[in-house]
Order: sequence, then structure tokens, then C-alpha cells
Amino acid sequence: MEKEKEKEILVDFRIKKVLLEFGTYPTIRKALRGTAKTPQLIKIREEAIKNGGLIKN
Repeated sequence: MEKEKEKEILVDFRIKKVLLEFGTYPTIRKALRGTAKTPQLIKIREEAIKNGGLIKN
């Protein structure tokens, strides 16, 4: 059975810099790609969308 993967979120580099307060670049990359589900990654995804991130179809 495959892991459930969320849709990828596309963000500008300046938004990634803002997201650094929630974790490191590898953590942010995992969150934006939707490859894992932890409370920290969910918070990063919410902040990315709030700051102008686009959900890739």
C-alpha cells in the first residue's frame, strides 16, 4: 500500500526564508512536497499557503 501524498505547494524563495523559523531547509522541502505528515510539517504547509504559496495540481 502506497503512502498518501498531499499535493505540492509552490512558494517563492522569500517565503522559504520566512518558513525557516519553523524548521530547516530539508524539513521545509519535505513539508512543501507533501511527503510526510507530522504536526510540524502541517504547520509549515499552513504558513506557506497563508503567505501566498500555490497548490500544484
